[in-house]
Amino acid sequence: MGRGFRFIISHNVLGPLTALVLVSLVFIIGTKGFFLSLKNIQNILSLSSLLTMIVFGSSLVILMGAIDLSPEGVIALTAVIGGLIMRNERTAVDMGFWAIPVIMGVGAFSGFINGIVNTKLKIPSLITTLGMWFATLGIAVIFSGGSTNPILDTRFQTLASGHFFGIPYITIVAAGVFVILLIIEKRTSIGKYIFAIGGNEVLARQAGINVEKVKIIVFSIAGSLYGMAGFFLVSRLLSANPTISRGLLFPAITATVVGGTALSGGIGGVVNAFIGALTVTVLRSGMVLMNISPYVQGAVNGVVLIIAVTITMDRQKISIIK
Repeated sequence: MGRGFRFIISHNVLGPLTALVLVSLVFIIGTKGFFLSLKNIQNILSLSSLLTMIVFGSSLVILMGAIDLSPEGVIALTAVIGGLIMRNERTAVDMGFWAIPVIMGVGAFSGFINGIVNTKLKIPSLITTLGMWFATLGIAVIFSGGSTNPILDTRFQTLASGHFFGIPYITIVAAGVFVILLIIEKRTSIGKYIFAIGGNEVLARQAGINVEKVKIIVFSIAGSLYGMAGFFLVSRLLSANPTISRGLLFPAITATVVGGTALSGGIGGVVNAFIGALTVTVLRSGMVLMNISPYVQGAVNGVVLIIAVTITMDRQKISIIK
């Protein structure tokens, strides 16, 4: 009991966890208990797992004091490429499940380019990743011809939408990714370097940390996670098109900040990212169940983001985007 409480305190998740519980209670009462139905719980797990993969990537970048605006473009590109190398109606290619590492590799390469441009050309991550967003989205449109490509291999849909003893397969995968990233964060030098760079990049350099190398690695990891999200999106819908990722950036950034990861860097982590993704999904699911207007939902999400940034941002740092 004491160890669990110390874990919560040390990981700076008490506030985000409290917010998650309170939001859940509001919707449990507001929906007269339907919010806790098995179908809705499974839906929340499935949706939050997909968002979690994206948030894991974006939060790692933000932890360094940088920002990544490229997820929508990278996911669109990886989804379109995935659609072309799975069994589909447009090409004769069928890589089966070998498509997964290829798709993640494309995402990792996109992240690698982000890291190179940011560190070697000294272009701020905001501009670098914004450019990558539009570049990858444009390439996705070219590869797809701007149309939808149906996927014929239904095994992928089973993986993306199926359940194992009531637990969505995608949730099991997300849990595995969570464990791996938590180990990297807490047990490896790269994890410590991420926090050091986000806390104070100048001091990190003086301490002998190869900041450029760490940034390139982190952007690459983030890209591979976006690729994984792209794979699951294509698999769930059994179709690929360049608009498949539209609207994913805002929830990802909101979840990152709501979870307690500071835009100024150095504060947060994998646990925070998970809680943030779950909170945003619960919020959206609850508002849908209560038939709240989409316009009101948008306003609520915006207010939540502003409040979260206000609480987590370190105002002692003049520049928060590196």
